Amino acid sequence: MLTMTETILEPLWSRLQEPARPSTKPADFLLLLSALDEGWQILEAVRWLPFNGNDSGLYLVTIFHPRALLTRAISIRHAPEVAALLKNESVILVNTQPGD
Repeated sequence: MLTMTETILEPLWSRLQEPARPSTKPADFLLLLSALDEGWQILEAVRWLPFNGNDSGLYLVTIFHPRALLTRAISIRHAPEVAALLKNESVILVNTQPGD
């Protein structure tokens, strides 16, 4: 029998760890979309770590589940879809240069 805590907390993050379905979208982007669909929210400004200029790099995203009071940090490779989602959600980007 599951306790109340297991019932609430267990499925929230572990469900998101399922393998990505065949898609042309990056798996890390699909993970973020899945988390947002499950009620997770982007908690704070997203850090941008550029590589070789501003055309490639990583987004460091902290997400929060308000019902379970859980946080997770995920990194997502730059892709046009990710940039469009963050812009659409009015997320602030913090540019982090190596050595800062």
